[in-house]
Amino acid sequence: MEESNKISLSQLFLLLFLSRFFSVAAYSPSVQGGGDRITLFTTLLSGILQFLLLLMGLALCRRGTGNSPLLVPGSLLYRLQSGAYWFCSMAVCVYTTVNFISFITEAIYDHRHGWVVALTFLAAGSLAVSQGLEGLARGGGILTALLVFGCIVIALGLWEQYDWLNLTVRFLGSADTLRGTWRGLAMNGELFALLLLMNHLREPPRPLACAGWVGGVTVASVAVQLMTMLTLGAYGDQKPFPVFTAVTSAGFQVFQRLDSIFLAIWVVLGLVKLGVFLGLASSLAPKVFLRPWTVKWVWGNGGLAAAFALLLWNGPEKWQKSFHTILSTGILTLSGVLLLPLIGKLWEKGGEKE
Repeated sequence: MEESNKISLSQLFLLLFLSRFFSVAAYSPSVQGGGDRITLFTTLLSGILQFLLLLMGLALCRRGTGNSPLLVPGSLLYRLQSGAYWFCSMAVCVYTTVNFISFITEAIYDHRHGWVVALTFLAAGSLAVSQGLEGLARGGGILTALLVFGCIVIALGLWEQYDWLNLTVRFLGSADTLRGTWRGLAMNGELFALLLLMNHLREPPRPLACAGWVGGVTVASVAVQLMTMLTLGAYGDQKPFPVFTAVTSAGFQVFQRLDSIFLAIWVVLGLVKLGVFLGLASSLAPKVFLRPWTVKWVWGNGGLAAAFALLLWNGPEKWQKSFHTILSTGILTLSGVLLLPLIGKLWEKGGEKE
């Protein structure tokens, strides 16, 4: 993923949209907690908050050296920054892998075969990353078109299961509204991924384009929530993967069950998300040690992600819950979008004064 090829802004936004949509489809209120605080209203508020945070991050990344949260290579702070971003990216890789294992073993394979799923998933992701960011980005348009087509088929297949009496617009108390709004922001690692990938762009992103990307993700989240709400009602909050539960209840003239379409979408989205963050981790690791990039960094980081994911998967249940609790605080997103760019900005200004 460490190459000089430039990609367009639309290609990057489509890639990050696909990456984020994996989390939208994977959301499990009964497993992750806080499902009663996620409403249509909090999702919309979260989209606004994410856009404002992204604008602040972009402003902090505008420096004399270009648009990047990282400093000029060579300094100790540069290595520390790279190490912190590497940790954030690897945390997302591990969480994505655990989510992927959880769903596949729930829907298809026996729990005992989770290690096979993890190794296959990480191997496929590492192979994709080793081909470079440009290859992933170029496929984003085709994959998005296929995703839209698949979602339309699923939505039509669910039409007879929609119960419009399930449609409710809940307004929570101020505390729960804030928690639900924050939860949508906290798990969006694509925000700091955008900042790190700006050096691959042919032109820096404009606020209107960023608003379109965040808005698209927010609309997609609302659409998935509506589909699940109309199909399952309150029952969906009790299921491990409510979107998949809704899909399995659908019937269509051509497809009696839509499981296969959802599974295909799930696998592709999972590989895209893993590819984005594993690629970031693999490009940041050599910066920490001031070494040249080679494909060995990809496979090394992939192996490390697999080891930690399997450790969480096979360990006590409280390990997974604790890991998710830490991520849901938003510490990774806030650090990646605001804290680390702010430190770099202050450091650069201090150097200019000297």
